[in-house]
Amino acid sequence: MTFIAFSTSDFAVSERLEAAQEVYSAISQVSLLTRRNQVPHVETRIRLLPGVSIANVTSSSLRAARESPQVVDGNDDITFLIHPGGEGGWLSHLKSHDSLALKPGGARLVFNHQSGSVDFFGERTNFLSIAFPRAQLGPLIKQMDHLPKNLLPPSEPLHHLTRLALSLTACSDALEVSSTLSYSRQMLDLACLALMAKRDAAMHARRGSLRDARLRAIKSDIKLHARSSLSLDQLASRHGVSPSYIRALFSSQGTSFTDYLLEQRLQLAFAMLTNPNARRRSISEIAFQSGFNHLSWFYRAFRNRFGCAPGEARAAADGCS
Repeated sequence: MTFIAFSTSDFAVSERLEAAQEVYSAISQVSLLTRRNQVPHVETRIRLLPGVSIANVTSSSLRAARESPQVVDGNDDITFLIHPGGEGGWLSHLKSHDSLALKPGGARLVFNHQSGSVDFFGERTNFLSIAFPRAQLGPLIKQMDHLPKNLLPPSEPLHHLTRLALSLTACSDALEVSSTLSYSRQMLDLACLALMAKRDAAMHARRGSLRDARLRAIKSDIKLHARSSLSLDQLASRHGVSPSYIRALFSSQGTSFTDYLLEQRLQLAFAMLTNPNARRRSISEIAFQSGFNHLSWFYRAFRNRFGCAPGEARAAADGCS
């Protein structure tokens, strides 16, 4: 689906404020205000999915406002405003509700049919918004009108929702239609769980999208730490689940924790063996750096996976270079 990227750095200094104002007015009916003679820095990456709009923003100090003239556009989305981390902070204002200060990790809910604004403080402050149509999200949530009053409590679903939104705005690669629908469903389910979903909606989300989000996070953790000594118990402890739960997650995909970890280590070894810059490293050194403890097991697993010995893979790569 649609991906939109904008940066004031692409414009002359004298044109940056006007360019940012035009883009935000056209995309989201938001006006930007800065101090006199201040040149803003704004970077925005937007991913539009079916029923979900994600905006990942880095901004210098300014005010982004959606006031009475803008709210007549009929947009009644329910929007998560999230500080995903980094330096700086921001203050969120919403009509009929208290202003809330958001620091890294903080989040609140706003309704787009109500006027409001965000004051950014700092040279490079990060901001993430995730918007859902009211007709889609509203019926799934209990006591929704009370939610904007306070910061949202930290939770696993909110953490996964934030991670997924950041990953979807990290690059501009096109997504397959089936993938966009899957991501939309996952984000809606995670939003429900982060906002005290009604019983039936919560049960559905836990069985589906929360499991998917946990598996995605666990796989990312394995990839990141594949070189180290990684046990199932360690992984379960880090993610707040039981070892048997992780086994069930991988089993549902026709694999296992052990097989997935082995695949990541083999891929690391293959990448180093075929990298011209790693020619001086011995095969045993590469095996140990990839997380293997026994050379005989490494040679056997490598041949089973790639159909050749490690030395043959290196020689073939050298012949092609």
